[in-house]
Amino acid sequence: MDEKILFFSAFLRYPKEIGSVIPSSKYLKEGIIKNIDFKNARYIAEYGPGTGCITVEILKRARKDAKILCFEINKKFCAYLRRKIRDERLIIINDSAENIKKYLKKFGIPKIDYIVSSLPFSFIPDEKKYIIIEETKNILNNNGKFVLYQNLNRLKRHLCNYFPNISIKFVPLNIPPSFIYVCGK
Repeated sequence: MDEKILFFSAFLRYPKEIGSVIPSSKYLKEGIIKNIDFKNARYIAEYGPGTGCITVEILKRARKDAKILCFEINKKFCAYLRRKIRDERLIIINDSAENIKKYLKKFGIPKIDYIVSSLPFSFIPDEKKYIIIEETKNILNNNGKFVLYQNLNRLKRHLCNYFPNISIKFVPLNIPPSFIYVCGK
């Protein structure tokens, strides 16, 4: 199935899970990717990779010894990613981001250097949202960053309880227009 058709059909079935009608624009992908120091990033996690448009960009730039853990709750997206991307550095996990600690232990990963998120936090219940953000803070290394985008600029008040350093950039050339948050410890 074509990537855009798969993405759009998933949006129609689960709009609060997907959060967008089409994959991220090149402007949004570039805005996210430029916040990752690939030379020094050994462990990267991605929450909600969807059809992998950001995943592919991460893999293009990641070190040869890097590990990229992708957390996706949509089984069709997981199957699509496994067919589309064949890279030994990529670990596709059909589970929620709130369970990341379990998988770090399973794969022997001490801490994550960067976490990229496409999760539509506006639609995630507060209790689950706080668990994901807290787990994210706990598993990031001291110089790590949490890089995420949202379609609404409402997340800073939640993030500032966990991350002292937050910057926000508006990306108008995306459908829908989005905000990139870069959070550091």
